[in-house]
Amino acid sequence: MINGDKMEDYKIRLEYVTKGITSKKNRKIDKDSKDIYWALRGISFDIYRGEFFGIIGMGGSGKATLSDILAGKAKQTTGFLTMAGHTTIVSYETQLKRDKTAVQNIKEAIIDSKIDYKNSDQTLNNVLNFADLGVLKESKIEDYSPDMRARVELAMAFFIEPDIIILDGILSALDDIFYQKTVDKIKSLQTEGKTFVLASQDLQQMEFLTDRIAWIQNGQLMDIGESEKVVMSYLDFVAWYDSLTDEKRSEYDKQRDSERKSFSVETLYTQYKKTHFDPDMPRSIELRRRDAFYNGQAFDDTKYFLKKKNRKKHGKLALVVIGILILAVIGTVSAKYVQMNNDKQESSSSVRRQKSVNKSKKIAISSSISRADDSKKVMASSKSKSAKVASSKSAKQSAEKKRQNESLAKAKAESESVLARESSERVASSESAAKESSENKESSEKKESISKISTKMFEVGSGDSLSSIATANNTTSDQLMDINELSSNLLHIGQKIKVPK
Repeated sequence: MINGDKMEDYKIRLEYVTKGITSKKNRKIDKDSKDIYWALRGISFDIYRGEFFGIIGMGGSGKATLSDILAGKAKQTTGFLTMAGHTTIVSYETQLKRDKTAVQNIKEAIIDSKIDYKNSDQTLNNVLNFADLGVLKESKIEDYSPDMRARVELAMAFFIEPDIIILDGILSALDDIFYQKTVDKIKSLQTEGKTFVLASQDLQQMEFLTDRIAWIQNGQLMDIGESEKVVMSYLDFVAWYDSLTDEKRSEYDKQRDSERKSFSVETLYTQYKKTHFDPDMPRSIELRRRDAFYNGQAFDDTKYFLKKKNRKKHGKLALVVIGILILAVIGTVSAKYVQMNNDKQESSSSVRRQKSVNKSKKIAISSSISRADDSKKVMASSKSKSAKVASSKSAKQSAEKKRQNESLAKAKAESESVLARESSERVASSESAAKESSENKESSEKKESISKISTKMFEVGSGDSLSSIATANNTTSDQLMDINELSSNLLHIGQKIKVPK
């Protein structure tokens, strides 16, 4: 039975469904051609969760065509068909593999389904027990009678992923006992929310089993509603049709065929457009809906707008990511450039220091040699002047030699002092350069780290301080000062600063 509180919970929805039939010579359907016989002309209705729905109609009314579309045997020409769930077709033309046994067919169906492996054995037993095949369960399907094949088909539909079950003439193949067993199972599954659809000419059966019935006549929906009411309307029409003379009946049939051939899909689309299109609808949406209508494919506006919104969102995100990557590359290149510049400056400074040391050495050596030459000249002069007095000469020579040694020792000491001072200056300069390079590297790394932080703008309000803003945004005052390059923690009202996202 239908849950009256959930009539909007549909399982099958048909909207403006048509089916055009053309000759075998012209397989391709031209929707504007007058040679098309329209078996269905704009069928629209819903079938709800937990409902047993019936379809009736006279021969040639389009009932069988509609049943084939619902069963997945045919595709509508225009309009929309939505199946909100897993659909199982139970047909008199069995879907079983005739060269395999019932057990093999059931196992393959279970494997193809979404049934958990742990429950597969239980499902197999349920199907076999319901079908009541006995020893025939290990026999090939080709050896089965129509009644036994129908049992297997129905049992599989009832226990392997039952949701929407289309019964296509299968009930007529059952014996009385298994028919009642099947009816009881259908009623049980309906209480679980399973949906059934049956097309049949057996009005008594339809009135007993179904909750609602759709009456199809001349390719159009004539009536839909409670089974008893629709069956009565249909019987009244059949009685009227039977009461016609042969001439009147022939005229009626010709008029019916003429209407089907003159049917205009464009007129149907215009009706669809009036009820489903808004005046301010974007042209792109209208074109997509029209294309969907004429190709029998549903178009979900919600999904379209969501997809479009996501594309826009992802595009913005991609730009942000690209921006971050560019900043990271710039930071890395800048850091490497600074490091190379520091290394170059250090190398140049080292060369200059080495040149200065070498120059100092040359000056010291030259000075020492000059003093030595002066000492030699003094000694020669002293020897010349002291030739007259041997004792005085010896004394002076001794004194001069002593002074000479002292001068050499002093020059050597001065040279060593210069070398030591230059070496000390070089070491100090090298340590200073290394410290400067390290500080530059740390500063560069810190800037790079800060540039990677994703931020948003925050406007300072009354009572806000750097500390309170940092606490509210899960960060520290120091990090806020670094991000905004603040030299002081003082803020003023209305000032905009960056905070981590």
